Amino acid sequence: MKGPAIGHSRVVAAAFRAACESPLVTTHLNTLARLELAEPSEVARWQERRLRRFVNRWATTVPYYLEHPEYLRSTTETAAVLDKETVRRASAAFVNSRVPARHVTTGGTGGRPLSLRISYSSFFSEWAHIAYVWSRAGISLGDPKITFRGSSLGTGFDGRPMMYQRTYNHVAVSPFHLSDRTFTELLTKIRDLRPVAIWGYPSSITPFALWVARTGPHPELARLRAVLLASEAALGWQLSLFREVFGAPPIRWYGQSEKVVFGAECPRLPGHYHVTPTYGVAQVVNNRITGSGMTNTAMPLLRYDTEDGGVLKQPGPVGSRCACGSPFAVLHDVAGRWDQSLVYGIDDEPISSAALNFHDEAFARFDRFQFRQDRRGEVELRVSTVGRVPEAAELEKARSLLQHRVGDRLVISVAIANADELLSRRGKILMIDQRYRPDEATFSAMPTQPG
Repeated sequence: MKGPAIGHSRVVAAAFRAACESPLVTTHLNTLARLELAEPSEVARWQERRLRRFVNRWATTVPYYLEHPEYLRSTTETAAVLDKETVRRASAAFVNSRVPARHVTTGGTGGRPLSLRISYSSFFSEWAHIAYVWSRAGISLGDPKITFRGSSLGTGFDGRPMMYQRTYNHVAVSPFHLSDRTFTELLTKIRDLRPVAIWGYPSSITPFALWVARTGPHPELARLRAVLLASEAALGWQLSLFREVFGAPPIRWYGQSEKVVFGAECPRLPGHYHVTPTYGVAQVVNNRITGSGMTNTAMPLLRYDTEDGGVLKQPGPVGSRCACGSPFAVLHDVAGRWDQSLVYGIDDEPISSAALNFHDEAFARFDRFQFRQDRRGEVELRVSTVGRVPEAAELEKARSLLQHRVGDRLVISVAIANADELLSRRGKILMIDQRYRPDEATFSAMPTQPG
């Protein structure tokens, strides 16, 4: 494996190792454990104090808030709401220059990537909250896992579609190589690993689950305790499939790259997410989830519109708790930018749009983008910018980075499009304009209706 992904992978691996051993992680987990025993009113007061301290220390010197102090009134129902387009257009104005940070871009699941600065401490906080969710199924960060998530495997490390990564103690499977041959090889590789969890995109885990259902049972999977679902919404039939095939519960959580709201799915009420008070303050304004994050000191986002829809239910009176015992507020009917659209590789293998994410500054140069597929194994990236024509070098860099990511499973081309061409009839940006249908046999085992 060569190219820019190596340096990025080493940084992420180092951050993961540090996170697992960090007192910052332990502190978050201890605080959450303490708050879980508190009354809902105590939790609300604690979070109000925590947000006030965060704003006073990290947000009051941010250039944008100096010019627009109304956003600092972040806990009131009438405070201004910060929209994503404002942040995207003026991202530098939201940066606290005193805080060391790493630059990232969002995956652009809505077709519009966002440039962000993430404080190093925020990475530890993120792992702490993920550890909190996983612990409910008895899974720790370092437990052995099979992972079906985005990774710049391309043709695979040294030509292989998967690899064991010691840092994460998992076998990572490329989401671009989901085939019977890969799954057979995977079972051979994990016999000594003895994985206790599967982690990844629902759409990438699904082909493996269908293969296991068709060819199993497989003793290599007998120790599984959880299916950890990331980055996408899972359909009802997928959740049922995972439970039945793997004999383990699906575990889900809610969050965003912007790091403003985090929710852990209630073990008693599927589709209901308990908002973790240590991460951010959640509100719903005009049926949209709005969050004030409390972990990213390098780029505080207050009253930020996530563009996700949802309903927020606050805890009841003293002594009233959720059926699972939690005193935390609940988000439910969450819907929006979690997208599970698919493209298809050279062998009609399904590839999740979450695997085609855009965590690179090269893609933040475009105002909008969309994938279009007309033929098997070929995808065109269509981009638009406001007020200018993208330069040829920008287009080639984007094409090259994306081609490096997908390797030999897709042929990537790039074209310029008018912004209006990328919208649906309702004016929503389509992440994938899918005009190709794979052979019916490819998904003959999949249910035709979600449920």
